[in-house]
Amino acid sequence: MKQEKDALARIVEIVASVPENNARFISVATILGTVLRRVLSAEKMLEGASISLAQRTKMTAMRAETSRMIEVLGAEMPNQISLKKVDALEEPSWWFALSETTHVLEESIEQLSGMVAKQEKGSAVRDLTAQSVSLLRDHYNVYLLEARNWMDG
Repeated sequence: MKQEKDALARIVEIVASVPENNARFISVATILGTVLRRVLSAEKMLEGASISLAQRTKMTAMRAETSRMIEVLGAEMPNQISLKKVDALEEPSWWFALSETTHVLEESIEQLSGMVAKQEKGSAVRDLTAQSVSLLRDHYNVYLLEARNWMDG
């Protein structure tokens, strides 16, 4: 979790350092916000399907971190990025919710990784996207570990 906090702190710094009228940054941040809202919806579903208090506690922490990422982006661009209307589908099966969440994360990581590669090296946009990908990969790894633990019994 320490690495995640470092990446989140870096995201806060990046967002604060970019002028509000930087159109390229706003465009990429808006895309990030859209991707993160999809991830948040899946994480809410997973949190709701948790089958133990320990799982729920872990899933709540993961969901809170994704919410915080969205809030950081929304602090600078509140009209484009918001936590409002991020509903979770209901899925009573822990396994199906976990599978869906990992699938959403895989797609999101792939999409954002492609964006990182296209951005100018050293730019705030590239750094913001790369830090977001790093956090999403951390979430993905936590969920894979949950799947392994669940399968191992």
